Amino acid sequence: MQRRDILRTYKHFLLLLLSGGCTPVVREESCTNLCFNVLLIHFYLYFHEVVVMFATLGSWPRGIHVFLNETTKRSVEPWYLGYEERRRLTRDPRVVRQLELEDEWKDTCLEGVWMGFRRFARPLNDFKITEACFHEYLSFVGISNEYLRNRITSLFRLENSAEIDCLRVCKVLFTGLTEESTSSKFLDHCFRCIPSNPVSGDVEVDIVKKACEAQHAITDKKFPTELRIQQLEGVLRYFNEAEEPNFNLETFKDLFFHPDWCLWASSFIKCIYEAAAKYFSAPNGILPPVPLRWIKAAEPLPFDRNDIYDADALLLRNVEILGRENGDVKKRRKSPGKARSSKRRS
Repeated sequence: MQRRDILRTYKHFLLLLLSGGCTPVVREESCTNLCFNVLLIHFYLYFHEVVVMFATLGSWPRGIHVFLNETTKRSVEPWYLGYEERRRLTRDPRVVRQLELEDEWKDTCLEGVWMGFRRFARPLNDFKITEACFHEYLSFVGISNEYLRNRITSLFRLENSAEIDCLRVCKVLFTGLTEESTSSKFLDHCFRCIPSNPVSGDVEVDIVKKACEAQHAITDKKFPTELRIQQLEGVLRYFNEAEEPNFNLETFKDLFFHPDWCLWASSFIKCIYEAAAKYFSAPNGILPPVPLRWIKAAEPLPFDRNDIYDADALLLRNVEILGRENGDVKKRRKSPGKARSSKRRS
């Protein structure tokens, strides 16, 4: 169809509209002017958009080239990302609350401890595990004595339940490490596991280096051995970085609570549990109470399939139900005993 035919058809259509579907009463010249004005308005609007676009592009460093490059980029859909990355992107209130509770241990002496828990505790179960699973976890971190495992389990078992709340365990351990009445006892017990001179009691670099070499010589390195190596390598790194290489209990306390050494501090998890078993039970002490405000804030939110907060909410839930999230956690986890490279706190 030629342009003249299109214009004629458009003009007759406007005549029909203006006459209300009856016999045209509007003059053809008026309709022609109206048609021309409508086309002129359309052209003006289009031209205005083009001018605005180029005015905007002109303010960019590379103008149209940057614009074209940006338009060719495609955002990555969340279901193509890893499990933990998807959890950070979702708007599901249940997951958001879980992440808030997990982030409480970031940059603390229990950051690596929580990473170890995540091998066993699943978000699907609100980080609660059975007693058998908790025993497996304790063996995993190096507590091989069955009597000690039973004693620790009895401390952290929930009332009227056979489950262990891993978030609450971390809260209790952190209280023991930071409360004035128990902090020195916990840290002294952890410090004593570092090899020292049997005569003077001082931590010497040659003794620590020899112990570290012995651990490296073990062929079948299990997780407790890796933690032990991380402990000793952290002490050696301190000797290399410190201006005054004097590693005593006060130095240990400073490093233990320094955010840059938090993963190194977590490598003493076995000693922390041993101290908890001793100082959280009679006659040496009692289990510290968990604040009610924290307990209320840690209450899990229910999941409802009818409430869809984003495109990935149901898919993320299905990943948890199928148990596929643990593989991603193990793949992406940091080493609990590996301290970040840093300088000592000034």
